[in-house]
Amino acid sequence: MAADKRVGLAEAAALAAGAARVALGGWSFSRRPLAAALHWAAHGTRFDELLVFTGGIETDLLLAAGVAARVRSFYLGLEALGLGPGLKGAYDVVEETETSLVLGLNAAAEGASFLPLPARHGQALALLRPELARLQCPYGGGEQLAIPPLPIDVAYVHTWRADARGNTVFGGHKGADRLLALAARRTVVLCEQIVGDLGATGAEADLTEPLVTHVVQVPRGAAPGACVPDYDADWPALLEYTALDREAVPAWARQRLEEGRW
Repeated sequence: MAADKRVGLAEAAALAAGAARVALGGWSFSRRPLAAALHWAAHGTRFDELLVFTGGIETDLLLAAGVAARVRSFYLGLEALGLGPGLKGAYDVVEETETSLVLGLNAAAEGASFLPLPARHGQALALLRPELARLQCPYGGGEQLAIPPLPIDVAYVHTWRADARGNTVFGGHKGADRLLALAARRTVVLCEQIVGDLGATGAEADLTEPLVTHVVQVPRGAAPGACVPDYDADWPALLEYTALDREAVPAWARQRLEEGRW
């Protein structure tokens, strides 16, 4: 009989405490695992590195609350809304490109010591990251940047539907969430609704049970961002967040948690 992987939010969020690297899925304002980020900000959780492809409100509030010691990403910001209280302050950032993040995660998933990036495609990255090793391609020649693996201790993704075994349908933009799960030791699926049997709904799973270790039901757990098709972004609430002082973010997170009652 397949394992029932359902846990509560507090138990799932605790997996990140003290981790070397935590990854959050989603894209822009879509399917961001806000419920986990709110829990960490409200409860003073700390971990070393946050990895996100595009860092939005979830990243901003974690920086404002001092949850992550540093962030690794190729884009940080709230798009047309500008910067929130976290991104307006000082923080430690490891700058990547979308390509270098994909290569690093694939290297982790494959157990490779590095994956090559032609130096001509990574000139700006090499200037920002002088620690990246260089090597000559043994076949066609040409200099390569050696992109090291980016193993993830725990990845958190927010999805539309999931079953208790961990099969899940994202809904909306897929982002790079499957790659995060492949590179992670543990993957937590936060979902709008847990269904009895995902296969019975006729939906094709975006993540299947071998990649998922924990499942948490958190209705509206991506709000004030969006989780299509259930709800769109709450722009007034997002604007309210951007106007906060940095010191007010933990209290804002606690209020959102209480309103969600997860």
